[in-house]
Amino acid sequence: MAESAEVLASPPHRVFSAAPLIRWFPRRGKKAASAGSLALLPLPVQSRTRLLILQPTPFCNIDCDYCYLPGRDNTAKMGLGTVRLAAQRLLEDALAGPSLTVVWHAGEPLMMPPDFYRDAFAIVEDVLGATTQIAHSMQTNATLIDDDWCEFFQRHAVRVGVSVDGPAALHDLHRRTRAGKGSHALVLRGLERLRAHAIPHHAIAVVTQTTLAHADAFFDFFDQQGIRDMGCNFDEAEGPHTSSSLAGREEAHAAFLQRLLERSLACGGRVLVRELANAYRLVAEPLPQYLWRGQSWPDNPQVMPFALLSVAWNGDFSTFSPEWLGQPSATFGDFVLGNVALGGYLASADAENFQRLWGAVAAGTEACRRGCAWFGFCGGGAPVNKLYENGDLSSTETLYCRSMLQRPLDTVLRRIELDGGLPATAAAAPRPPETRS
Repeated sequence: MAESAEVLASPPHRVFSAAPLIRWFPRRGKKAASAGSLALLPLPVQSRTRLLILQPTPFCNIDCDYCYLPGRDNTAKMGLGTVRLAAQRLLEDALAGPSLTVVWHAGEPLMMPPDFYRDAFAIVEDVLGATTQIAHSMQTNATLIDDDWCEFFQRHAVRVGVSVDGPAALHDLHRRTRAGKGSHALVLRGLERLRAHAIPHHAIAVVTQTTLAHADAFFDFFDQQGIRDMGCNFDEAEGPHTSSSLAGREEAHAAFLQRLLERSLACGGRVLVRELANAYRLVAEPLPQYLWRGQSWPDNPQVMPFALLSVAWNGDFSTFSPEWLGQPSATFGDFVLGNVALGGYLASADAENFQRLWGAVAAGTEACRRGCAWFGFCGGGAPVNKLYENGDLSSTETLYCRSMLQRPLDTVLRRIELDGGLPATAAAAPRPPETRS
């Protein structure tokens, strides 16, 4: 788990007063001791957890050279007791709303057998089923998908995302087996099984500098595979992966996005590119707002405490950006805020480590609000990218901001100018897949 071609110097001014408010309630318990100048900020708790991200194993059966996960050689596995506690703590803290997506992610989730998930799904339903509608999602490299997995996906209505970087010449450059061989043929076999069983699925590709020169071959691959929704991540600087190949190649990335938009429009939207579809939606339908400290803020779950919850195989948990759980950090205690075996999610808000982390995230969001013309479209960016690109959670613009939000919006806005208006289908564009990698 990335410009000179930009047309508009800044997005048009937008007013979001009609957007619905997301209600927050005061944090319970006494305040922790000061952990810095921002530690005594009021600590609202988002009234609904949207994603519960469970990491059943850190182990991955392939060895992508841009992977950000520090422990993917670790074969440890999540126990069913940890699954139950992860769900129970959500219930106890009243964080589960009318609907909840449980995302099985990090490492390769299909390294755990279907029997584990049958039991785990039953446990989550037993604990939370009376209070929320539960959907399960898996992001997989697809190399292990067979008929048994497809039967499981169908029976449990699992939302399947496949990580594939396009045609073999692009994919096998970076996504190799542990024996050093390309994994593309194994992915194709998994995709064929999904099609044979008529299982809906989306794809997420990692775009590198090599991809930028092959936009047509890249697009053709997903079209030929019958994949209607695909997302374009890039090889971000995160964790042990310390640099991105898109740095210094932003003009080429703009041209790449422009070509993907041309291809998507030319085929009548048969293949929708997540970033471009999301840009159309942002133009057509403003972000919802939440109320905090007497102001309205654009909705961004990565900067809202407990909107996203990540639980590792051993029960350690974190919030905000999912990618940083377990990443080494002396300042933020490896981003571990607690363990489900020792206490609930909301109780962690009283700890100094949470206050330090939340203060830095909130400072970064406030800095974006004060100084970034794009703030209304994103609500403060991705904390994990601020940290690894800028070395400071309280900083603002990143390569991730420019690659995943600003350039897609510029690409779409230029097209809207040429077309003389927004297409009628823009508001119906699909929301992005739940996971980033």
